[in-house]
Amino acid sequence: MQSQKEQPSQMMRLRDAAFDAAAVAIRDARKRHAGAHQHRALHRVTATPYLIAQAILLPLLFCAVLLFAEPYLMGFWRDCIVFWLTRLDVPLHVLHQTSTIDGLHFEWSNSAAGTYMPSFTMMLGSALVTLLVFFFTGSMSNKSLPLKYLIRIVCVVQGIALLFFWFAPSQFPYTIPDHMRNIISIGYMLMLAIPVMLAIGYYLLHLSLPIKIIHTVFILSYFMLMIPHKVVLHTLILYKMSLLYMPVLYICLGAVFDVLLFVALYSWAVSMLPSNGTD
Repeated sequence: MQSQKEQPSQMMRLRDAAFDAAAVAIRDARKRHAGAHQHRALHRVTATPYLIAQAILLPLLFCAVLLFAEPYLMGFWRDCIVFWLTRLDVPLHVLHQTSTIDGLHFEWSNSAAGTYMPSFTMMLGSALVTLLVFFFTGSMSNKSLPLKYLIRIVCVVQGIALLFFWFAPSQFPYTIPDHMRNIISIGYMLMLAIPVMLAIGYYLLHLSLPIKIIHTVFILSYFMLMIPHKVVLHTLILYKMSLLYMPVLYICLGAVFDVLLFVALYSWAVSMLPSNGTD
């Protein structure tokens, strides 16, 4: 009986000793790092009137410039897409030499077919590859868990596309020119949304105004160059293969992919924040 009563008291003494040792270690750490600054990720943002004015005026300025420059931007994208399609022997051309999204239409040259439905052989091969890749992810380690989920999402999307084209191929509502126009429209809408998103999480930070403008111009310039080349890549894949891969391109390499690129560029811009959180 006595040994059973002594056991809880011994555990309490061990617990108190552990707490005392932890407290001593914390005090020693505070003494050693007394002069260290707080990590910038823990700083609170003070929304001064100057920063609030930046968060309001900068998005208005950049959105106004993008709206004004829409004809020039669409003309540049149109010329860039036509330049590469011509050299890649893709028989598509612009129907009208317009410089607006609503009037930017592509059509097949000469007698080129515009459907490009998948053949039975292509669907069978795609189904086998999709299944093999999906089961392969089961052998991936937990360290590769994000990549594992990403690959499985792509496989599921491709599987749904296979079922659709197997049972109702004639009901597929999109053509390659429709897909091109959708990607261009989404890309332009994202560019208009970028200054607004930066106003929420970037323009309120303590960085100099010229740096904020330079970073915004860099991010917008990146998408200005990337979007037409992404359209060319999508078009080439669909032209050389079939419409079977349009859902994967649209869902996994469309707007979601663009947003992920923006997050990466935003993270890079925020990393330029001084360690002490001041200008």
